[in-house]
This record gives sequence, structure tokens and C-alpha cells, in this order.
Amino acid sequence: MLRSERSESRLKLILGHAGLACLCLIAAFGVLGFVPAALAQQGTSEFTLQASSFSPDAVAPGGTSASTIQVGSVNGFSGTVNLSCQVTSSQATIDPPVCTISPASVTAPASATATITTQSTTSTVGYSVTITGTGPTTTFTTDPLPLTVLAVTPQFTITVTTTVAPSSVPAGSGGEGVVTVNPINGYQTPPDGGITLSCASITPLVTIPPTCSFSYQDGPFLKITGQPKSATLTINTFGPVTTGADVRPKNFYALWLSLPMLGLVGLGAARGRQKSTTWGVLGLLVLAASFLMVPACGNSTGTSTTTPNGITPANSYTFTIVGVDSNGVVSSNTGTNNTGPTVSLTVTAPK
Repeated sequence: MLRSERSESRLKLILGHAGLACLCLIAAFGVLGFVPAALAQQGTSEFTLQASSFSPDAVAPGGTSASTIQVGSVNGFSGTVNLSCQVTSSQATIDPPVCTISPASVTAPASATATITTQSTTSTVGYSVTITGTGPTTTFTTDPLPLTVLAVTPQFTITVTTTVAPSSVPAGSGGEGVVTVNPINGYQTPPDGGITLSCASITPLVTIPPTCSFSYQDGPFLKITGQPKSATLTINTFGPVTTGADVRPKNFYALWLSLPMLGLVGLGAARGRQKSTTWGVLGLLVLAASFLMVPACGNSTGTSTTTPNGITPANSYTFTIVGVDSNGVVSSNTGTNNTGPTVSLTVTAPK
């Protein structure tokens, strides 16, 4: 009986030690399993690989984004690491983003840049970007980095191609310039309409301001089918208008020329017979007086003007240009106030 109890005690002791050994072994495997997992987040036994989030992490179609890649060295590794990247999406896409890395091959430790490029036709969904580093014996891929291509509304912007010339005119004259409409995000004008341009504002405010108008190549509208198009801007001012000739007779000023002639005729009659030389002198005087009277009897002409619409005040004017298509899409130019481009014209006093 005593021997049996001792055997049972030994068995319990052995089982106890075995259990403890198992627990230690399990704990050891747990630690060993955790360490490789932690290392896997950094890289391999040769190098480490880290990539920053893409900036920006959301772009419009046609936009770009970038991430900085850091390749570190493990245990003095100084070999070559080849870098590549891949873009995937859980949804069906058209013209997905393209990822490129520069430089595509580095010697650890080093850095590189991953650039994402999208097109105007790229599907507006979420994407995942993974970056892979391949060393002489090991390969590592980073966790997916998110990138979103935003859904945007196709629109257009306006730029001033040629400023208004001449830049300074007297009231009653005008100048011309050229503006260009640029489609973005695949914008096209409606098939049955187009874009109408106008000067949304003119500063400063005056009673009789200049006027602006636009002429298009396609008729009453500017049609866009994927490529930029230009329009001519014309600015006119109000000033004096010529109405006709102003006639002023000058017959009165020639009357005095007849007085010397009458005196000479009377003198010749009173003296009677004179020598032929006297009559010769008299004839020359009469002939000279006749020539003098010819221009004096004419009329002088000038011009007369009127200002039926008033006169544009002398000032420097600024015109803000906007556009709207037949669907109500308004031009959208980059800027804090989104006010559109401007042109200017200086008006001086009429000549």
C-alpha cells in the first residue's frame, strides 16, 4: 500500500514537471511566433521597407499622388533592392491609376518615391497600392496603402490668351483681346448648345461704362469637344460722333477788296486822257484785285459732332470674364474667390 502511494506521488511529480515544460515550450513558441510577426512588418533579414501614406490620399481624375519609400539595412546589408508597386481595386475599373517608382533599384540604405498617375477617364473608386522590395535572397511587400479617385463634375476654365490692345484709347474708340476656354475632367458642351461668354462685372461703376462683347468661330455659341477653343473679346467706349460738314461763307471778308478798285476807276474817269502807261498800271491793279477776290469768295468747311449716347468717363476699367453653357455649368477658375480672369482698358478724354 505504501509503495503504491509513492508511485502515484512520483507520477504526479513527473506530470507536473511535464506540464510545466509544456507551458514553457508553448510560451517560447509564442514569443518566437511574435518576433517574426513583428519583423515581418518591417522587412526581411536583409533589409527593411517602409512607405509613407500617399499625399494626397484622394485625387480627381487626371491628378497625381506620391509616397516616400525608405529602404533600411539589416545586419550591415548593402546589397541591391529592386522596388515595384501594384494598384488594385475591389471594383471593376476603367483606366486604373498607374504606379511608378523612382529609382526602381536602390542600394540599401536608400530612399525612393512612388508616384501614382491617373487619367481623366480613371474610374472614381477606392484603390489599394502595395510596394514590393526584392533583395538578393528575400522579398517583402508592404501593407496596402489606400488611394481614392474622387468623382468630380466635368467643367471648364477661362484664361486670357491676348490682353486687350490697344491698352489705352480715347472715349469713342475700343480694343480687342483673345480668351481661351479650357475643358477639364472630360468636359464637352451639350450637342445642341454651347458656352456663352460675358463680362460679369466692370469696375469702377460709372454712368456710361464701356461695353464688351464676344465673337465665336462656331456661331452664337462656343462649342468644346475636348480641346481648348478661343474667342475674340471686343471692348467699345462711347464718345463724340461725327454728324456732317459745317459750312461757313466768307463773302463778307472779300467786300473790302472792291473799294480800291472803285477808287481807281473813279480816278481814271476824272483825269480824262492819260498816257497809256497809266492805263496799263490800272489794268494790272484790277487784275491783281480779281485774283485776290477769288479765294475770298469761297466757303470754309469743317466737321460737326454730337454725343447721342454720352461720353465714357476717362478712367482705367477692369472687366471680369465668366462663361456658362446651355446646361447651366459655369466656368470654374482656380482662385480663392473663384471670380474668373480679368482684362483692363484705360479710357482717356475724347480727341
